[in-house]
Parts: sequence; structure tokens; C-alpha cells
Amino acid sequence: MVFKSRFYFLVLVIYYLVHRNILVGWLYKKFFDHFFYKGYKFRLIKSYIPTSNYSSFFFKTYEINDRVIIERNISNNNKAIIIGGGIGFIATLVYKISKKKILVFEINPKIVKCLKANLKINRCKFFLYNKKLVFKKEEKKKYFFNNNFLETSYKLTNTKNYLVPNNINIKNIKKFKGFNTLVIDAEGDELEYIKNISLVKNMKYIFFELHYNLLTNSQILKIFSTLKKNQFKLKDKYFNSFYFEKVKK
Repeated sequence: MVFKSRFYFLVLVIYYLVHRNILVGWLYKKFFDHFFYKGYKFRLIKSYIPTSNYSSFFFKTYEINDRVIIERNISNNNKAIIIGGGIGFIATLVYKISKKKILVFEINPKIVKCLKANLKINRCKFFLYNKKLVFKKEEKKKYFFNNNFLETSYKLTNTKNYLVPNNINIKNIKKFKGFNTLVIDAEGDELEYIKNISLVKNMKYIFFELHYNLLTNSQILKIFSTLKKNQFKLKDKYFNSFYFEKVKK
């Protein structure tokens, strides 16, 4: 128990010295309005990103869990749908590695312009929707958001700060043909996509960030049991990001 406590303390220290260092974040925010990674360039919306988060751009720890899992496993076999486009960082990596046009969804209207610009800056081929992708007919729901786009949440909330995105069913997307990969960073809504994955027969590869803070233990168990039931096998993981591949019966 002592070792475990020390380990978590060490992780916490590293997190705030590197990933959320407010001094480094302040300096980066003051002098830079872009994030650079492996020759790719991403414009940042200063009013929507907390100062301490800028530290992750300097140390290249921004989306590190998703980035690692994507860089280790995406290939030209993947044709991907991206749920939660953000600033376009993960979407750009997926496109550049797979070399196939991507289908991107982002529900937060305040960052869609920046997302689109970043995908164009990095010469990505893409279709972009400011809508919520659904696999079955469902009611429109309220989703939380604030001035920190990193915390836009698909989790239902009673807060006054909410949006009701327009839904679009995957069956109504004419450009859907050929997509076999799902990349999900939906701030808690990964459960909704995975529990309905049987409705999308041609999905073979699933990448997702698991938001332990937004889901209950039973909901998390539901995610993994559903994947197993639908013949998806865990192939790789990095912190709270997972990669599953459908296996043949």
C-alpha cells in the first residue's frame, strides 16, 4: 500500500509539473498561438483553453494517451470516423498515417471553425459535421459545455451551460461507404457508441478514450462486455485509451 501511495503521488507530481504546469503554460500562451508536432501545426483558441493546459503543448503531452495508441496501431488498413474532433490533432494523425479521407464529428459549434482550419492547414482530406453521430434513432439530449473546450462533455447535465446538437444517423450519411474504424473521444459518450456497435456491421477497429470520471463502474463494465459480445478483442492500451479489433469467428 505504501508503494502504491508513493506511485500515485509521483504521478500527480509529474502531472502538475509537466502536463499542467501553470508557469510554463502562461509563457507558452503569451508567446505562441499554435501547437506544433512532427511538422504539423495547430491553431489554438486562447479564450477556450485554460492557461495551465498550454504546458501540455510545450512538453508534447497533449492527448498523449490517444496519440500513442493511434501512432502504434493505425495503418493504411484504416478508414476512420472521428467522434470529437477538438482542434483536429488526433484527426490529423489518423489521416496522415492511414492516408485515407476521414469523417469528423464535433458537437461544440464554438470550435468547429478552428477544427476545420487546422485540418486544412495540415492538408487533410475530410468530411466535417457539426452534429452528433448516432447509430440509432434517439431523442435529442442536452450536453454540457463551458469556455474550456477540453471539457465539453457528452454527459447529460442540469447545468444552464448546455447545447442540444443536431443528430445525424449513420445510415443517412451518403459518404459513409468504406469506413471501418471508429476513433472516439466523446467525454463519456463512448458508452453510447459501443453499446450500439452491433448496428454498424462493417466496423472492425475501435479506438476510444475511457472517461472513468464520467462513467459509473457498471457503465464501464457494459462497454467491455459489449465489445466482447461483439467479438472485439483488446489489442493495445495506453493509460485510459484502448484499441480493440474485431476477430473472425
